[in-house]
Order: sequence, then structure tokens, then C-alpha cells
Amino acid sequence: MKSINSTLIVSLSSWFLVTSLPARADAIQLNDGTVLDGQLAPPAEVVIKTADGERKVAFALLPVDLQKVYWAKAQEAKSDVQTTKIMPVADEEIASLANEVNLEAWAHVASIGSFRDKAEKRGTGGLVVTKAFNAIEENWASVYSPKDAVGLAGDWGSSLAKAKAMQARPVQFLQKRWLDSFVKAAEAIAERESGEFAIHVRDLKRANLAGEPTRNFFTAK
Repeated sequence: MKSINSTLIVSLSSWFLVTSLPARADAIQLNDGTVLDGQLAPPAEVVIKTADGERKVAFALLPVDLQKVYWAKAQEAKSDVQTTKIMPVADEEIASLANEVNLEAWAHVASIGSFRDKAEKRGTGGLVVTKAFNAIEENWASVYSPKDAVGLAGDWGSSLAKAKAMQARPVQFLQKRWLDSFVKAAEAIAERESGEFAIHVRDLKRANLAGEPTRNFFTAK
């Protein structure tokens, strides 16, 4: 099963494989007697059992030989559909991603020495650092306006998905380093780990100063 997972990671050529169906219609009779005129469409996703549990994967991510296990028309669809070329990541896309999460403001906030998890005193037991209330939560409202989509979401979930999608496309080495740091920063927000978040934000800032090919990383929103 691990080999299937590794195949999924690198087999993105069929991403746009099943975007349309032939115009010819067939009479399909269901078990309840209903007759439909049309053609079977590919499944939206499949379930793969891994050592860590079940994982749902988009059908289009499967290579054709595995698609045919679930859908006999997979090879036919491939010949009927023009496969869209996967474009390399552009500098402007990364700059837009940085601007979307207001990275300029976070870089400034994370550079302040007091940006750290808050310690909470509990009885006579001394200081206990809690993840529930820390520097990320304390500064969140000052970084985002009330109507900001990222601010309302309370995390970088949408931006994280975009970053991971970029990682799956052709990407230059320095761009990949930046995206790796961005993903780790977004995951740190999800875990409310201020320290980890600040480290990766500083890495993003240093990458830019070191001559990252992306431009206008820290354009204010």
C-alpha cells in the first residue's frame, strides 16, 4: 500500500483526465427498475486503506492502470480528453500567496521579542505554557481586519491548500524551500504553536532577503 501512496504523489499527469464524457448515451437500468439514458461517470474519489487508516483520494490523481480498477472507461476517456499541461509555479503566484495571509504584518509581529506563548500561573504549581492562548491568538485580530477571509477563518487552511497544490507542480528549488516553510508556518498556526510559527516566518523573510526569485513577498494588503 505504501507503493500506491508514493505513486499518488508523483502521478499527477492524469489530474485533468476525466473532465468530460462522450456524447453517446446508453440505457442504464438500476436495481430498482429505473432506466437512465447516459453514461457512467468516473467516481469523484476512492478510499485507500493505509497503515494510518483510511484515506480518501481524488480519482483523477490515480494513474490510469489503477483508474481502470474502478472504472473500465478510464483509458477511453484519456484518449477523448485533451490533457491540460501542468504549468510551473510562477513568482507572482507565490507573491500573491504571501500577500493573501498578510505575511508582511506577521513578519513584523514575529520579529518582536515578546512574541511567544503566554505562560499561565496555576496555583502553587508554577508556570505552565498553554497552547490554547498564545501569541498567535493575541495578535490575530491586529493582523487581519474583521472582514478579512483569512481572519474570519482563524487559520491559513485555504492558503495551505494552495501552497500544497503548488508543491505538486513543477517548482524551482528556491521556490520549493519557500513553500516548505510556508506549509510549516500554516501547520504551526493550526496547532497554535507560536514559537514554530515565528521560526518559519523568519525563514520566509530571510529567504526573500537572500535573493528568493519571488518578488514583492511583503506587499501590504
